[in-house]
Amino acid sequence: MEGYLVEYNQISKAPMSLVMFKFAIEHISRVCRVLKQDNGHALLIGIGGSGRQSATKLATFMADYELFQIEITKNYTSNEWREDLKKLLLKAGSEGKQTVFLFGDNQIKDESFVEDINMILNTGDVPNLYPADEKAEIIEKMQQAARVEGRKIEATPLSMYNFFIERVRRNLHVVLAMSPIGDAFRNRLRMFPSLINCCTIDWFQAWPPDALQMVANRFLEDMDLEDEIRDSCVWMCQHFHESVRLMSETFLDTLRRHNYVTPTSYLELIMTFKKLLHLKRTEIMNLKNRYLIGLEKLDFAASQVSVMQQELTDLQPELIKTSEETDKLMIKIEQDTVEVEAKKELVGADEAVANEAAAAAKSIKDECESDLAEAIPALESSIQALNTLKPSDISMVKSMKNPPHGVKLVMESICIMKGIKPERKPDPSGSGKMVEDYWGPSQKVLSDMKFLESLKTYNKDAIPPAVIKKIRAT
Repeated sequence: MEGYLVEYNQISKAPMSLVMFKFAIEHISRVCRVLKQDNGHALLIGIGGSGRQSATKLATFMADYELFQIEITKNYTSNEWREDLKKLLLKAGSEGKQTVFLFGDNQIKDESFVEDINMILNTGDVPNLYPADEKAEIIEKMQQAARVEGRKIEATPLSMYNFFIERVRRNLHVVLAMSPIGDAFRNRLRMFPSLINCCTIDWFQAWPPDALQMVANRFLEDMDLEDEIRDSCVWMCQHFHESVRLMSETFLDTLRRHNYVTPTSYLELIMTFKKLLHLKRTEIMNLKNRYLIGLEKLDFAASQVSVMQQELTDLQPELIKTSEETDKLMIKIEQDTVEVEAKKELVGADEAVANEAAAAAKSIKDECESDLAEAIPALESSIQALNTLKPSDISMVKSMKNPPHGVKLVMESICIMKGIKPERKPDPSGSGKMVEDYWGPSQKVLSDMKFLESLKTYNKDAIPPAVIKKIRAT
């Protein structure tokens, strides 16, 4: 049996983790015997998790039959149900494959499903399942099948369809997995008697103690436990399950109310124990690691303290020497502080003088900026006026014998700016003194062809100090 299970798990997309205790082997053997019978069908009765479907799948694999199951979805209706029945009957009747139809009561979305299964168990057919075109296709395939088997059957549609039904009854095995809990099971048996008349009934009772022990051993064998502790854990799980089952019987006798203790709850108990054990082990290991790390850090700190104590002992003479040097340095600093205070007073006096000079310089700067602000508009207007002069204007000024005072003043300014010396002449007013006359040199300057150009290109930002002094004096 274990070998068959290993082979099944190797080729199946959904392997099963089964424990082959005596109780399970007996039920698998019963299902195998039923499937090997002609027109053999089985009704497996037991609460959820008792192993009905697992036993059927393994028995089907052992018999080398094909397993057929429907997939219930939210949108599964009678139309999808009838399409699945068509596929099932075609597989068994048309293709001639030994097929096991596994159907559970949790897949009954409509009571018509059970009615159709009742008809299949009783007659091997579902009335009005195939339309005319599909039925004609089935009859054609049956003619080929009859020739292959060497059967002498009349080539009438009725005979061929009966041959199809015969193959269905020979190759199809229905296994129903139902729970006895509630009134639904009792009502279905009363309404559809073929579920009993045409099926071999196999009751899946509560697991015996040896089964509970073997299952717990199997699920706990991968845990890192000592043999004695593992045996105690197995006994604990078995005791919990059995005690709850006995208490449920007492509960039923006292209050007439059922409390079902299923194998699934037993497996959940074992899984919960494994999960809790792993959780607690992880928690304890984390605490242990923290404790060990703390001890390592304490040892390291103790070793470092001893090292530092030795270093302090070694450094004690040097510390004494350094302390003495520090005392001498403090005395020197106090002496220097007195000198620094004296120098600080001198620097303070110099700083006051410098501040006064800075204030005077700032006032001069402000005055210059004020004068500059007044002079810039005059400079700009002079430049604009200079741009309006023409050579003919220069010639006219040059030809003047006795120019106006304004012209003389302008030309005198130009001569001073250009550094041209004046001529000394007697005062025209008759004072008898010699005065400086700039008109003669001015005429020479006016004769220069580049006179206007020299005025425009005059470097007004680099006027010699002597010229500025003379301008201020004038």
